[in-house]
Amino acid sequence: MVVMTTRVPAAVRATARPPRRLAPSWRKLLLTVHVISSVGLLGADAAVLALGLAGWYGTDPLTVYPAAQLLGELLVLPSALLALASGVALGLLTPWGLVRHWWVLLKLALTVGGTALAILVLLPTLGSAAAAALAHQPVTEEFALVKDAGGASGVLVVTVLLSLYKPFGRLRGRR
Repeated sequence: MVVMTTRVPAAVRATARPPRRLAPSWRKLLLTVHVISSVGLLGADAAVLALGLAGWYGTDPLTVYPAAQLLGELLVLPSALLALASGVALGLLTPWGLVRHWWVLLKLALTVGGTALAILVLLPTLGSAAAAALAHQPVTEEFALVKDAGGASGVLVVTVLLSLYKPFGRLRGRR
């Protein structure tokens, strides 16, 4: 029996692209930005939840809802976008990849979904609640704010757990 081996010519090896990787100091910096923005997002969502609960339990709407809207616009949205962008960059520029491991793929899906829901659902609800409170009209979205902010906080806790425990292993066929 004859076994044939093939050798890759040096010219082909030289032109093959090495995987994109960050230098350790840049990776740590990007990871730091990602962790800070993610933890900041969790804190901002928790603050919006606390304000939503205060409004639901009867605290002055003129105090609660404009403050919640400011938190949404100045902290939730920028933190969500920064967490998403830094997470994608980490996936693309580190060995974890975006679609090599289940936990990374789940975190990506949850972060994209959470960011989209913040933009399309939470921020408009906060805006209409603040507008109603400033116009001295009844706020009708009291429970919706509690539900949305509570759901967002819960999803963020799941992403933290995925980062810590890294469950489920690799996707099939991905090395």
